[in-house]
Amino acid sequence: MQVSGRKGAFPRKGSVDYSLPREVKFRDMTDAPHGHGREQKFFALVRPALERAGYTAYGMQQKLVADTGMNKSTASRLLRGETIPHVKFFPALAKAVGLDPVELLVAAEIVPPEYLESQQTLSETKQSQVGSEPITPEEAAERLGITDDVGRFTFFAVVEKLRADDDADEADPGGAAAQA
Repeated sequence: MQVSGRKGAFPRKGSVDYSLPREVKFRDMTDAPHGHGREQKFFALVRPALERAGYTAYGMQQKLVADTGMNKSTASRLLRGETIPHVKFFPALAKAVGLDPVELLVAAEIVPPEYLESQQTLSETKQSQVGSEPITPEEAAERLGITDDVGRFTFFAVVEKLRADDDADEADPGGAAAQA
């Protein structure tokens, strides 16, 4: 009897192949196989930033864990250049290493480069400061052309994280750095 290319004997008549097909859906989009180009692009951006911020020095993994909220295993794989962390860590990671969260999203191929270009165009022309009324994140997503569910979810998550960071900064204007 042949089961998944291996010979096997079963105590009952018949057999069931419990092997997983290659097309299995991944639970986490960052675990899905995307080829080495995606990882290379991400780590080409993040690795130098991690070095500049001092996270690659001996014993600094725990600081990266504390600063980003990643668990030790995820931080270790990030530092070794093995795995792109889950998108929920991008805002904290970007802040810790001095990058724009959208740059991380583009490098990880979660959103297309046009998102970064549209963000840069807006900030370069200062259109957001020309007396326009505030807009909701939903309106911003529409104006930026973010229509797919993953892009919108990611955009809203980044906005939410930035708002939470701003609220925390306003509540503690001296900040932890001023007290150290």
